[in-house]
Amino acid sequence: MKDLQRHRLAHMRPATDIMALNLRSLDIFVQIAENGGMSPAARRMGLTQSAVSQMVANLELSLGVQLFDRQVRPIALTPSGVILLEKARSLLRAARDAINSVCEPAATAFPKLNLCLVETIAGTIGADFVEKVSGLAEHWSVHTGLHSQHNRALLSREADIVLTPDALEDHTGVERHEILKEMFFIALPKSFAGGVESLSALAAKRELIRFSGRTMLGRQVERHLRRLRVDAKGRMEFDGADAILAMVANGLGWAIITPLCALFARPFWPEIKFAPMPGPALYRRLYLIARQGELGDIPNRIADAAVACIHSSLEEHFAGHPWIIDGCTVPAYARLPKPA
Repeated sequence: MKDLQRHRLAHMRPATDIMALNLRSLDIFVQIAENGGMSPAARRMGLTQSAVSQMVANLELSLGVQLFDRQVRPIALTPSGVILLEKARSLLRAARDAINSVCEPAATAFPKLNLCLVETIAGTIGADFVEKVSGLAEHWSVHTGLHSQHNRALLSREADIVLTPDALEDHTGVERHEILKEMFFIALPKSFAGGVESLSALAAKRELIRFSGRTMLGRQVERHLRRLRVDAKGRMEFDGADAILAMVANGLGWAIITPLCALFARPFWPEIKFAPMPGPALYRRLYLIARQGELGDIPNRIADAAVACIHSSLEEHFAGHPWIIDGCTVPAYARLPKPA
């Protein structure tokens, strides 16, 4: 009789029904097996016995096997039911873990995060910063370079988080965390005599070593000079702050830079000096940007780490130039625990 029933179930099962199995059916099956019957399982799950019985019947039909021996009391598993019980428990545990990981991403490390940093971040606070956030992902892929490349990578989903001077104000669906507002100032050769009365006067004496127009720094400085009607002559422009300060250190001109730019080129400090920029103040803002709602509180925690590292670095290296520290605004941050 049982062989005939199993034969009938196998022939009634459509091939596609296996893909239609759902976790609810498997959970009910496990509850019946663990509670010793359909009635106690139904009470435990807040269902009617008829609903539980129908779910089991549909599950058996989908699988083409009989899972319970209904001829004995209490109800008992068939050999097929014993096999399914072990597999179903494992599958339900995996499903719960997956849901918890998605709903509470901060509770576990992401498998991989793709991070893009501008060079003035990577080359200054990079090591300390990566150490602070290392526990948030099992694997990190960190890219440096021009911010325009990073923004494209974020919008095309090749990057998860970018630290950039571009707030991407024209794009929706992203979250922004300001991590620094830093003031521009003047870098001069150590041999330069006298003060800096005005940008126009300085431009008349020395060539300006520029950031290139490919960089946001360069475009921002050029707009500022145009607004002030300063005609700053110069034959050289560079993408990187280290190259610019190398030229300044060798007496080839002067530059308009920010604190992070200066930190990026610290080896040249013995041959240069800093001075406040006369006239209206000019600032650069840096942001952490991520796609909204995809990473839980990870962007906020990474922003906190960046802010903590920037604050520490500014206090350490510009202690002899308090006016530079005063010209920077670093948001408040939560002090993160050190990685284990």
